[in-house]
Amino acid sequence: MIRHIYDREAMLGSSMMRRRNLVRAGGIGAGLAVVTTAVLTTSSVAVWAGGVVVAAGTTVATNLLVKAADHVRRSPSLLTASVETVATDYIVIPDSERGTTDLVPESGHVVRVTVQTSSAGAVVLSNAVPEIVSRQVIDPGAARMPRQGVIDVRPFDLRLDKRRPKLKPSGAWDFPFKITSTDPEVLSIRAHTVGHDVQWRLTLHWIGPDGGTGEMIIGAAGVDSDPFRTAGLPRGA
Repeated sequence: MIRHIYDREAMLGSSMMRRRNLVRAGGIGAGLAVVTTAVLTTSSVAVWAGGVVVAAGTTVATNLLVKAADHVRRSPSLLTASVETVATDYIVIPDSERGTTDLVPESGHVVRVTVQTSSAGAVVLSNAVPEIVSRQVIDPGAARMPRQGVIDVRPFDLRLDKRRPKLKPSGAWDFPFKITSTDPEVLSIRAHTVGHDVQWRLTLHWIGPDGGTGEMIIGAAGVDSDPFRTAGLPRGA
């Protein structure tokens, strides 16, 4: 019996709180609508009612936006990725500040990205967007070092000298791709540059089985790692 009384009081208190919030919302909306009444000469009752509607609509819209943002934030990454750089040649670039040299894959090398998912349902790779981290004119003392390599699965070309580089499919396929726990996707990206030393990353955009979206940033050592690096000697060098 006591519990029922407490439950009833709690319900009454909750009801009174909702009424107070509605009155407060109506008051706020009415305050905004007063300016309109000076021109339209609307009755005070209509102003208060309009204020309630405006405030309630604003509250609903805000709640929807918050829920949408939460949905995006609550979509954990469903993907894993491994990276292999396949280079036919390297460029030896001297670093005068450190007194060392760097071996950088030459323009035309292939970046192979294997994307997998542990999700029970299929995940759609909706896009992959390259991002330039840095681009500078290659050191005049750079030289080529030949090295044998292998190639591809799903080949793409990437022109790093463009202002906004994009992946260009080398065959009849393009995004989106669908992957499952037993069917990964392998992207072979052949990166090109002329006369530059470029650092860059790749952002994979995905859509989960429940419609949630996310992205994964890939670098030379995999997810969230240091950027890829590609160098190309000037033409005729």
